[in-house]
Amino acid sequence: MKKKNIFNLKFYFLLFTIFSLALSCTKVDKGYLSPTMAYSVSQFTVIKGRAASSYSLISDGSTFPVKVKLLHVYDATGNNVDALFSKTYPVSVWTTAYDATTDKTFAQIMAKRSVTSMTPFTINESSGTIVANPSTIYLPLGTYTIDIQVSNVVGTKVLKNIMTIYLVDGKSVETSPEQGSYSLGRLIANTASGATNGASFNGVNNPFIVENITRVADTPNIVTFKFLDKNGVVFSPKKNEIMKRPNSGLNPNPAFLQNLQDYAPDTFVASDTAMSLRYPLVPFPLASLGNAYNMYYRLPTAFVHIDSTTTWSSNTTGNYYKGTSDTHFKGYFKDDKYDYSLRIPLRIQVPGKYLITLQFLNVTHRTK
Repeated sequence: MKKKNIFNLKFYFLLFTIFSLALSCTKVDKGYLSPTMAYSVSQFTVIKGRAASSYSLISDGSTFPVKVKLLHVYDATGNNVDALFSKTYPVSVWTTAYDATTDKTFAQIMAKRSVTSMTPFTINESSGTIVANPSTIYLPLGTYTIDIQVSNVVGTKVLKNIMTIYLVDGKSVETSPEQGSYSLGRLIANTASGATNGASFNGVNNPFIVENITRVADTPNIVTFKFLDKNGVVFSPKKNEIMKRPNSGLNPNPAFLQNLQDYAPDTFVASDTAMSLRYPLVPFPLASLGNAYNMYYRLPTAFVHIDSTTTWSSNTTGNYYKGTSDTHFKGYFKDDKYDYSLRIPLRIQVPGKYLITLQFLNVTHRTK
């Protein structure tokens, strides 16, 4: 009986050895490349001229690493437009990290920037993320679909029509309502204190301001502001008819609320008819100085004659204050009593040269 048990043990050991050897000689699959890889969101909207990124590709269990390649692009009618999307354009990029606390001048920022040639769309070969850069400004608006190629240790697959890209128009310069709202009101002359009696307006569709933004040229990156009264008379920054707005509080630090000059102090120019600055990059401002992307100014009391109006609680697009014929008109505030205060939301999203004209419909320019 004992010999039989020993025989059985030897027999099972032999079977186990044979089975193990058989397994060691079997070829194990070296990986997997899924045919159903996809993006979690298969529609990617890009505002022309701005940087944007899609979601990454879902590998669906595919063996890493994978290598993703943008293969073909088609327009809305199915025509291949590879030639259009493979063309390169100059794009500004960072060469080293930006530090908002030290990089404050145009020269300091530009020292960390360089220009390279890029196609409007690139794809991250590891994650499949589709990246748009500002050179999309040169592409036609429209709907595009793409094919991508994905490779790994197993092989290569082509995933057709995997993403739809919508290239849409947007504001090159964002003011109201994208970055806030225009606010026009009054300050007690030469102070930071707001006047409480009488109405101002703080909200979208400000009835007292007409905005006109013109993109003059692709280069250089310069923004110019002109301030006009109700009759089209220009206020002069050079003559201090446009000044910084004081900050509130006792011994405030900083003494003035943020404005264009704070964001690019070494390129700011005040002329008789306008103020301008050369900005180094987009979006501009790159980071807020503390009050969102608002610029604060005042028109000193010596240069303004301000209309008095009743409360204007809300407004609709295109409905502007009509002066003495308006139902809100009450008369005029006493001269030499109030400064005219301004809050201007501003962020430039697309490089270029801009002229921004702001006309204030409830104020008349006057001289000393």
